[in-house]
Amino acid sequence: MKGTRRLDLALAALTGILYPLTFMIPYSGIVSWVLLVPLFYAISDKTPKNAFKLGLLAGTLSNLIGTYWLIGTLSRFGGFPIPVSVIFIVILSAFSGLSYALFSCIVTRLGFTRSPGILSALLIAAVWTSVEYFFPFLFPYGIGNSQADYIPVVQVFDIFGVYGLSFLIVLVNVAITRALLRRGGSPFPAKEIALSAVLVAASLAYGYVRIGQVDAEIAAAPKLRIGMVQANFDFLEKSESQEDVVTEKHKEMSLGLTDVDLIIWPETAIQAWFPTDSNYLVIRDSVGVPHMEGKYFIVGGMSFTPKEENIEVITSENVIQYNTAFLTDSEGKILSRYHKNKLLLFGEYLPFSKYFPAIKKISPASGDFTPGDEYDLFEIPEKGARIGPIICYEDILPPFSREFARKGANLIINITNDAWFGRTIAPYQHLFVSIPRSVETRKYLLRSTNTGISAIIDPVGRVVAETPTFERVNLEGQVGLMDGPNTFYTETGDVFPVACLVFWAVFGGIFLLKGKRAA
Repeated sequence: MKGTRRLDLALAALTGILYPLTFMIPYSGIVSWVLLVPLFYAISDKTPKNAFKLGLLAGTLSNLIGTYWLIGTLSRFGGFPIPVSVIFIVILSAFSGLSYALFSCIVTRLGFTRSPGILSALLIAAVWTSVEYFFPFLFPYGIGNSQADYIPVVQVFDIFGVYGLSFLIVLVNVAITRALLRRGGSPFPAKEIALSAVLVAASLAYGYVRIGQVDAEIAAAPKLRIGMVQANFDFLEKSESQEDVVTEKHKEMSLGLTDVDLIIWPETAIQAWFPTDSNYLVIRDSVGVPHMEGKYFIVGGMSFTPKEENIEVITSENVIQYNTAFLTDSEGKILSRYHKNKLLLFGEYLPFSKYFPAIKKISPASGDFTPGDEYDLFEIPEKGARIGPIICYEDILPPFSREFARKGANLIINITNDAWFGRTIAPYQHLFVSIPRSVETRKYLLRSTNTGISAIIDPVGRVVAETPTFERVNLEGQVGLMDGPNTFYTETGDVFPVACLVFWAVFGGIFLLKGKRAA
């Protein structure tokens, strides 16, 4: 076993730098098929301890570069001083980087990197896939997501989800590493190369076939005309003191959407609180949406319910607060509501603050929301629409859109507010990593955002319409209500990465037993 050299550090750092670029530069996802080669070469002859360190270096750099915008977000959204935000992001990046470190440690400890042949290559890909799935990332953006620009490649998402493609990308990286960087007279990895080529070709063939099939389903599907209002309010402008201004601007812009059936406003478009038992979206005797005969609205707002009955004075301390999406008619009647299930750490809640209130002093700007626990469909029977509403970054987490599809949704709508990220790459990244949800479920995904990027994504994964960032604009379009049978992925979920875990754990145990017997 060799010690860690400067070259190894440089190679690990190279992987760490290349990985986030595939989520920041359009059509750079092609790099994913080779970007792990430097790290694989660096750890191939290392002890598990040294491999762990090299993996940690690559992972920390990857997450630090990929989520640099969190520094400004924490400062603006959480109220942290800039130096504290920097320290926090470094710590968070190192934590996320542990995923690379664990992978590197496991594959070297079990001897997969030193064993030639197809089996060890498959085991390495399985380890990466299972770690990527089970690791508790704050913002999960697995390597399979990097392919969202390449429409034929991502069609396999409706079978395996993003993790199937992660497996294939890693397998290709292993084969290339072994082909280019053979050590000690090791044989040419013809079998690994052949298997990788066959699987890539099969994925592409499946993709082209499915694109044609799904396009035919889109053409035959009943249509719904939609409009999205991007009112473009800075995060400082969206406050309860500015509620009248913000709501009136959304109303005014909605009046221009005369040829649509459904009008969508983004997350917390209305900066007012509504009781969870309210029947109408009314603010100080004024209806929260404009009267437009025959129109329906999806509106982002906030709601509350008292912690105890018969409370005389309502305060933030004695109510349960929710980030809520409302479905209303043009009279403001609330037809359905959905409380956001997955809250944003340090933005909508502080961990353990319920038990240690003093923590709130660290981040006074953080919210005190409670997560919802239901998947409530928004139904518009006369239009045939059954909508799965998801809020904020729930659109980058596969279980939310999948669960709504299982409940019968034929359209997925995400409302979000990316103003907190400022003029950074983050809004583009948010859109990019949400694209797989449309392919996984074979539903249209609509993203209504406050400052952009608002978009219409079809069931093939194509962004068919989008808005620029930080412009006040409406987006109109026609979408198909996809009533076809659920995809294999929708029905089975992420069984593939779980199977990967079982696969490498079984063979890892065998490898370890063989090693002990040999010793």
